[in-house]
Amino acid sequence: MRAQFLSVYTAIIPSHVRVRGVFQSSRHEEINACASQKAQTEKYCVWKLLEYALFEIFGKRIEEISFTKSASGKWECDFCHFSLSHSHGALAVAIADRPVGVDIEKLAPIKNRAGVAKKILTAEEAEDYQRVALCNDTADEFLLTLWTKKESLFKTGKFPQATPCKIPTSEENTLTKKISLGGKDYLLSVACDNPLQAKFVENASYLP
Repeated sequence: MRAQFLSVYTAIIPSHVRVRGVFQSSRHEEINACASQKAQTEKYCVWKLLEYALFEIFGKRIEEISFTKSASGKWECDFCHFSLSHSHGALAVAIADRPVGVDIEKLAPIKNRAGVAKKILTAEEAEDYQRVALCNDTADEFLLTLWTKKESLFKTGKFPQATPCKIPTSEENTLTKKISLGGKDYLLSVACDNPLQAKFVENASYLP
């Protein structure tokens, strides 16, 4: 395995997707077990984006790769680290030689800012939020940025408890950027040692 690499792939979910079988069987069963067609489509498409990214980076077909699922429900493979995310029609996959987490969220107005702020902010972050809360143009982006940072940090495994208000962000290695996919704006955060070296591949053509 090559040293020090980090790639982040993003794409959209097409309006019409036929959910087919995927490798491996337990992932296929997980997809089929989803109660809604929307959830099935999201899980299927993000796995296909992972398949595309693994082949582009390593030249390996997904059938050549050994996957396992941890006790916490996180999918892992035998020769690299990866993380998956999907939100409102967008997909993100991060692949690295070290623990990595990725999260993508649609940039949209938040209905209950006070409730979200209370749920996700540390005491230090809450003080910062008070300074931007009066500005409607930045308050939503401030909260969503911290939300994606915390989700990506949780996915690295560094914070075993998924309690956003207990995950600090100021001293952690994260990178957040705004991207446009399918005519919509999203916030994308990746957490990893040295995230500034990330190579971003946007609007990947992952479906045949």
